[in-house]
Amino acid sequence: MANSRKSTSPEHDVSAQLLQTVWQRLAPLLDPSTTVCVGLSGGVDSVVLLHLLARCAQAASGTIPLRLSAVHVHHGLSPHADAWAAFAVDYAARLGVHCAVERISLAGRAELGVEAAARNARYAAFLRQPAQIFAVGHHRDDQAETILLSLLRGSGVNGLASMPFARPLSSTATLVRPLLDTPRAALLRYAEANQLAWIEDESNLSTDYERNALRHQVLPPLRAQFGDVDAAMARSARHLGEASQLLDELAAEDLARCVQDGAFELATPLSPLRLKHALRYWLAQSGLVLDTRAFDELWRVMSDAAGDAQPALVWRQEAVRRYRTRLWITPAVVEPGPNVALQGVAAQTVPYWQGMLAWQQQASGQGIALHWLERGYEVRAWQGSARLRLRADGPAQQLKTLAQSRGMPPWVRAGRPGIYIDDQLAAFSGLGVDHRFVAAADEPGWLPLWQPGPAISR
Repeated sequence: MANSRKSTSPEHDVSAQLLQTVWQRLAPLLDPSTTVCVGLSGGVDSVVLLHLLARCAQAASGTIPLRLSAVHVHHGLSPHADAWAAFAVDYAARLGVHCAVERISLAGRAELGVEAAARNARYAAFLRQPAQIFAVGHHRDDQAETILLSLLRGSGVNGLASMPFARPLSSTATLVRPLLDTPRAALLRYAEANQLAWIEDESNLSTDYERNALRHQVLPPLRAQFGDVDAAMARSARHLGEASQLLDELAAEDLARCVQDGAFELATPLSPLRLKHALRYWLAQSGLVLDTRAFDELWRVMSDAAGDAQPALVWRQEAVRRYRTRLWITPAVVEPGPNVALQGVAAQTVPYWQGMLAWQQQASGQGIALHWLERGYEVRAWQGSARLRLRADGPAQQLKTLAQSRGMPPWVRAGRPGIYIDDQLAAFSGLGVDHRFVAAADEPGWLPLWQPGPAISR
């Protein structure tokens, strides 16, 4: 529970050094509109971090404003969880900082493991706060544990680079670790010097958790034998972080050759190693981060399958699918919606479909005539045997034939609606417009544009 230690002689040097470290890390990220929210678990690292930032805010009031808030995530895993939340709120209030309490449940997330599930839920709780920067108290000892865990799991360069000082948490939020280069011992000295109280989480003593096992059973003998191994591993993490950044810069250049219209092209002149790294980078940029085993399986399946095969690898709620020599990321299940009656050319989300229907105005004599669309039309699911006659003097062609000739993958076809007018197929996005509904030579027409979206829960 709560622990309080007092020091008869406060270590002013430690305090000054930590204040300088935190401010130098954080100041470049601040502007007058920025709010920094501290993840306040109540442990010594987050208690010290909030104390330091409160002092920085006071000292910086006349230069760069530092607006502070805090959030305590109530996991409900300990019988002391309510007391910890109360401690966090009270401690923050004594520093003049408001602390929100976010209650989360880990039910239904067992497949991730308790530690990973708690971490993901914590970050989701952070993003519900009105802040742009989220500061957490990870320190150098935590970094050493992370490096060892990554090494034992067989991670690559990205994984071994471990925790960065800063990374995006969303498109509008950044996660920062101002104490990442600071040993835990220095945080304890600061807490003692400033007579701070903090929480001791009993779960930190359980070696059933991998990180705790490293902390209590592996790292102590390494330190005894080799000295300051934490500093050495932190240096390695920085070197690997630089290497990872260089590889990502190379991959970003390679994507210009590999990605077109949202799909990844496997048939390129890149070496297999560069192609693999570019693929991994593309997946990550698309929000799909695979572990080594899953990525190796993806690479094997997509590389070894016959040219006319259409392999797919499902990963949680998404899938990577191959058609010919290109890869797409799609929802794990692509389902068409029901028939829906619509009217006009305003862009709109189609009820029970996985996307939005927009209309693009064309030159005179092209696209569907406006009067047809203003009368009303219906969207219907893909039917490969349905036919479009693109020219009055041309043949009526099956949608399946048109889609194959234009390289449209089966799941793209299945997820797009056809446009029906008076019970006749008038158009299909990406395949064309039936000549009977085309605008006259002196009037503009409209083409349907289907914009895929997330899966719809029914």
